[in-house]
Amino acid sequence: YGLEEMIALGRIRDAAGLQGFLENEILPALANLELPYLRFCQEAARDKDVDGLLSLNEEISAWKLTREVREAGQAQGMQLMRMIREIYSDEWADCIASKLAEQGDTSQQIVATGLLRNLQGVPLESSLVAWTYQGVSNFCSASIKLLRLGEVACQRLIASCMHPDTLKPLIEQAMEVPRERTGWFNPVLDLASARHELAFSRLFIS
Repeated sequence: YGLEEMIALGRIRDAAGLQGFLENEILPALANLELPYLRFCQEAARDKDVDGLLSLNEEISAWKLTREVREAGQAQGMQLMRMIREIYSDEWADCIASKLAEQGDTSQQIVATGLLRNLQGVPLESSLVAWTYQGVSNFCSASIKLLRLGEVACQRLIASCMHPDTLKPLIEQAMEVPRERTGWFNPVLDLASARHELAFSRLFIS
């Protein structure tokens, strides 16, 4: 998701740099893009809005501007959809999977997560908190190898991002963003993500 190239470019050099990256670039992107879309998907699943969920899937794919990020979301989404169909007996979830297959399309992870959380009866705000934790912890886990940060340093970063003073306004904002205003553009991170595929050397394979 661009972190390895951001470090290679010297944009992130240490724990303080990673904290600034998370707070100034990743959390705002979550609040304005991914969390609102997760909200829309879980609400569409609750309302059994097939066309709405398929439309959201297309929008989410279009917002993923680099191939690696888009395909990663699709791979994770389809894996989650398979798990949902194996564990939960739900005709409507099966209908979504069938519609996607008919269109030759694949489910983005956010769409599959919205379906799953609805089936589990998870409150919407709790879903958004869990998605935020997942996003932050993924970057911190990767930084153990990329920046040679220790586990304690990573847990401090996660705790800082998940502190109520940071998290509460983030979730409140995500709950209020209307669909027509949903979006976030970060060309530096998109370019870093695009460069990763063709990097001379890399630690992570996307």
